[in-house]
Amino acid sequence: MKRMFFDFSALRRAFKIKNFALYTAGNTLSLIGMWVQRLAVGWLMWELTESGAWLGAIAMAEFLPIVILTPLGGVVADRFDRLRISIIAQNFACAQASALWLLTLANGITPEILVALMMIGGVTNAMNQAARVTLVVNMVPREIMSTAIAINSIIFNVARIIGPAVAGALIYFTDIAWAFLVNAVSYAALIAALYCIRMPRVKDAIPPTGPYIRDLIEGALFTFSHTGVAAIIALTAVNSLFARPLIDLLPGFTGEVFNSGPEGLAILTSSMGVGAICASIWLAQRGRLSGLTGIVCFGVMLNGAAVALFALSTSLWTGAILLAVSGFTQACTGTGTQTLLQSSVEDRLRGRVMSVWLVIGRGGPALGALVMGSLAEITGFGAPLFVGALIVFFTAILVLPRRERLAKALEPADATVRYRFRPGI
Repeated sequence: MKRMFFDFSALRRAFKIKNFALYTAGNTLSLIGMWVQRLAVGWLMWELTESGAWLGAIAMAEFLPIVILTPLGGVVADRFDRLRISIIAQNFACAQASALWLLTLANGITPEILVALMMIGGVTNAMNQAARVTLVVNMVPREIMSTAIAINSIIFNVARIIGPAVAGALIYFTDIAWAFLVNAVSYAALIAALYCIRMPRVKDAIPPTGPYIRDLIEGALFTFSHTGVAAIIALTAVNSLFARPLIDLLPGFTGEVFNSGPEGLAILTSSMGVGAICASIWLAQRGRLSGLTGIVCFGVMLNGAAVALFALSTSLWTGAILLAVSGFTQACTGTGTQTLLQSSVEDRLRGRVMSVWLVIGRGGPALGALVMGSLAEITGFGAPLFVGALIVFFTAILVLPRRERLAKALEPADATVRYRFRPGI
């Protein structure tokens, strides 16, 4: 039978799994709250300082814990119960959002305190990220892993649209402090969902033993010696350092380049979300591993081109259209890369390998934002981003001819299902 262009059977199968459905419902609300806070933090810092360097400092506050602690979080995710790790982390994140709310409401917030609180959030995320990204794939059979990851990308980007809109309304009609309260409250749904989840057994989930440093070295050696994994992580590094800092610099672009307020920032952020949702829906219904390497390579190239054109734009709506293209390509590369990496490793190594990807994928934009934000004090926001985007574009051009060789290492045709599911799970 000829395959339909849109086939949503894989999505229906994923949502029939109770654990995945529970997690997705709770995570949706939590991610909306996260995007509410993310826009509010950026805008609050811009109001306090009107400085690109301070915007970069906010991003750097999350970058440092990611670099230092995420590899340790990967070892922890491979040794201990990933579900329990996630529950503890969500409670800490709720406390951090509550502190932001109370301090801002009492007019006690300063740029230094804001950076310190974001660093606390960075520590929490660093210790939880590896457990979180590997938890989802342990909920579903391997053959619909790509679909599950794409669904998570969909809800992330739906939240990217709803969250900034909610934040913009809260800032405009009430006080920015209430945006932080919304985030604190949103964690309750996810925490409740996590308590209801009962994880299936994983065949190759043999927790490592011995010194932590040995486990770190084992994970690093596998990551950088595997032809496909090393190449895809290198491509992620270039994209993260030189193109994705745009997201953290959007408040500065909105205020300085487009002469707009929080409503303009919400439009730009939401535009990226629209593009990303379209890409995620396409990948979710696509539901297969073959061809993902090429999608990632072309996605990075197109993202470089879109970001370069955005850096030259002076119109808010032109920028919004370009960000929709960028959002589409970033969802393709993010979802595709994560699927390729998780399909290439055994569960006992998955946390450590994904922690390397997380360090680069989350820390790279923060480092890039700090450098570009500092340069923006001298040159304006457009020039540093334009140069970075060109680096991304030409790097992808160099990688494209090698995509078939990489696909052989990253898209195993004989991938076996590694999960045993009990009825009703």
